[in-house]
Amino acid sequence: MSNGNRYFDFKELHICILKILYYSLAIMSNFIFNFWYGRVPLWKAYWLIGELINSLVIILIYNIEIRLLNNIGLYKQLPFLNFTSFSLISKFSLFFWTILITVGIWRSAEAYQGKFIWVVLTLILLSYRIFTLRILFY
Repeated sequence: MSNGNRYFDFKELHICILKILYYSLAIMSNFIFNFWYGRVPLWKAYWLIGELINSLVIILIYNIEIRLLNNIGLYKQLPFLNFTSFSLISKFSLFFWTILITVGIWRSAEAYQGKFIWVVLTLILLSYRIFTLRILFY
């Protein structure tokens, strides 16, 4: 409300929503930037982004493949996720997503100051993730 009247001012609401969107996008881009350069703590990088968000992105790509690209053959393979029957667009998006999270987690592991065993285990798991990435294209 502005100027004491009882009507709602949509212009002020519009400006407020734009400010919220601007600041939230700035925070999100700052987080992605920090993740890419390894400035996120290792536990957040591995467990939150590498496991939780990664599983959500894979499920999202899988659903896009089934619903938008009409790849009904993926229903027959459930509960297993077989990425070899993905379309080329889904394979490339999954490939670039995997490279993004692997680089971010790898750099977070290099900057980690705790026990060395966690760095070694993280790097072994990331190496395995890259090794299994080859099954996308075979």
